[in-house]
Amino acid sequence: MRTLSMLALVVFTLLAGQACKPDLIPGTEVEDTADNRAILTFLTRYQAAMQAKNGNDILELCAADYYERNGNDDPKDDYNRDGLKVKLEDHFSRTKELILELYVQKVEQNSERYIGVTYRYNTRALVSFPAGDKWITATEVNKIILRPIDGDKNELHFRIMSGL
Repeated sequence: MRTLSMLALVVFTLLAGQACKPDLIPGTEVEDTADNRAILTFLTRYQAAMQAKNGNDILELCAADYYERNGNDDPKDDYNRDGLKVKLEDHFSRTKELILELYVQKVEQNSERYIGVTYRYNTRALVSFPAGDKWITATEVNKIILRPIDGDKNELHFRIMSGL
């Protein structure tokens, strides 16, 4: 009888734990909230701008004080929004076609001012080289930092602070 009671307790605990799991946005490990859906919608705009090779649209998504440290302490490879513009122009001038897939893995509210979004991306790009065109592929994990801003009609919008 004692074994049966213990088994019932274990089953109840497992079922209760399952019932408390938050709903996730389909295809992600991200809790399904209005704020998280807004973040994914924003990242969809970024994805579309990249695939369209539209540097101006990407820059519109970035904060005026955008700053990239490239994940290291060497200031030689750091750049601001103007530097990002130059990098995008150079990259897009050589890119004939770009396919970008984003898979959001985690959303972290670092403070009321910043949100960290960890995502995995897959890119396929047809790039022009002096020796001819070549398809380049890459798969990596990245973290983009967003700043929430108040938008029109009280919708939550964002600007990219770093991570491109």
